[in-house]
Amino acid sequence: MQIPRYWAQARLRHETGRRHGATVQRWGWSDQSLDAAQAHAQQRAQTALDQVLSAPQTRNLDAGFQRMERLGEYGLNDHTPIREEILAQRGRTVMTRNSYGAHCLNTPDVAIADMDFPRQPPAPSAATLLIAAFFALAACFVVFALGGVLPALLALAGAAVVLALWLRRWLNARQKLAGSADPRQVALERVTAFSQQHPDWGLRVYSTPKGLRIIVTHETMLPTDSAVQTLFSALQVDPIYQRLCLQQQCFRARVTGKPWRMGLSGPSPQVRRWPAAANQLAARADWTHVYDKQAAQYSACQFIAQLGQPRMAMDIQALVDWHDEACRAQETQLPLA
Repeated sequence: MQIPRYWAQARLRHETGRRHGATVQRWGWSDQSLDAAQAHAQQRAQTALDQVLSAPQTRNLDAGFQRMERLGEYGLNDHTPIREEILAQRGRTVMTRNSYGAHCLNTPDVAIADMDFPRQPPAPSAATLLIAAFFALAACFVVFALGGVLPALLALAGAAVVLALWLRRWLNARQKLAGSADPRQVALERVTAFSQQHPDWGLRVYSTPKGLRIIVTHETMLPTDSAVQTLFSALQVDPIYQRLCLQQQCFRARVTGKPWRMGLSGPSPQVRRWPAAANQLAARADWTHVYDKQAAQYSACQFIAQLGQPRMAMDIQALVDWHDEACRAQETQLPLA
């Protein structure tokens, strides 16, 4: 796991005689100092510029090459470290703030799996059916006014057929929605089945706004371990999260609410960017203060049960304690966000 404390950018330009010359920009990072991060950025930018200059035509560059590096904070596309503000660290576990303000725990060896409930398409509403009927009848009146009785009758018959098909679709969708299983119960049954198949495992289960969170508590694991892949596959964990775990060699858990679930708008692009520009530091501090105050009134997840092996290793217990405290996982009276 690598979450650097210091980040910097470097931009290099070489006049090639072409109309626009050659310009590249790269990030650099370090755990030692900002100067070391700047030196790393300069080195990466020089490597990129050399790559541009060695290719006579742009088409000879690798298809994934970017002259102006626009890294996302997770580095999924560029194999770079997680670029987030570090808030605290306990042992090997690091608390960061993500791009929309939420606090996230990052751990290299305590397996965490978030399960999202499948999205169910909404059934057509009765209002939609009434609106469709209104426009169909209005069209019939227009046809009657312009063309007489026979065209109006034909239009009315066509409208009746369309409305019948809409009504059938509406009834089928409502029936299907009413008969579908509770997604939370289905997810819990999946976790319970996995626990029964692996009785020597310890699984700590939490409820989240849109799913479940599982923390493996019987032993530490790395993202590359086959046991982790077995867990992710059985629980149908989000593929993007799986990819993030493998690439960054860590597990992540959001431990404060999403701003839009707490009545807040997200920060502006300038404020959410990390590292923040000097002229945005005050605005960022103001926004994060508002966010943190609001987040204290919500839980990010709530504890449900401990399945299987109850004993936890000491380092896992420390992470679970920090996670539960930060999430307010035991405060079931708080709304989830």
